Amino acid sequence: MSNISTIATYLARVSGQLQPMLEKVQGMDRRTFLLEAAALLALTSCSEPSGKAGMAPMISFKPSGVPVVKRSPRQLLAECNVRPMFMPRSSPLRQRSSPLRQRSSRMKPRFITMHNTENPSADAMQHARALNNGALRCNWHYTVDPYVAMQHIPLNETGRHADRGGPGDMYSIGIEMCEKRGQSIVKTFDRAAKLAAYNMYAHDIPLRNVVPHYYWTGKRCPHLLLDNGKPGFKWSWFISRVDYYYRCIS
Repeated sequence: MSNISTIATYLARVSGQLQPMLEKVQGMDRRTFLLEAAALLALTSCSEPSGKAGMAPMISFKPSGVPVVKRSPRQLLAECNVRPMFMPRSSPLRQRSSPLRQRSSRMKPRFITMHNTENPSADAMQHARALNNGALRCNWHYTVDPYVAMQHIPLNETGRHADRGGPGDMYSIGIEMCEKRGQSIVKTFDRAAKLAAYNMYAHDIPLRNVVPHYYWTGKRCPHLLLDNGKPGFKWSWFISRVDYYYRCIS
């Protein structure tokens, strides 16, 4: 009986969300209506009853044994060396970051999604310039290298970096980690861990919601932090660094 009640509640919620679309269906073509309905149902099926993406599974990791060096959130942010270089508001990428590719959507971050650029010839600044010049097909919030964290779009705006308009795009801050040839990947990971920890603090995001791109689609990304294409020892090591820096400011 409880299952029937749950199904009834779900159907009632979905029908309530569809009602505004049904009322305006006469004013739109069939393809547009079907796209809106498909996007709504996809997000609803991946969400909590509140309509928001749920918690990610816990990752087992060994907390860092390094003594915590207390600092303020502002000090940790300064260590990240964030440099805003926002994409033009008129950029097509910022105009189509919603599931329906109509415009970017406002976002309250609930996840942080980590990526590798898989580009051995470019650093964070070069990626920022490529985004601003319209040379790339996706967009995200930060690109990190050993020296700087370039910010491309505001944190209250969705990007297009995780799952083509699904919950990964709608609810997560996207952080790309450079792997430019000749640069220290360990320093890049360390700066990215600091940035993730600061954004956990700033947006009240739990550690378990710091996830690899793999979490959303099964893609082998960030490939340098996966073992045989899946989260394992390397990912646990990275999460331990994020946890350490979060404990430094909490």
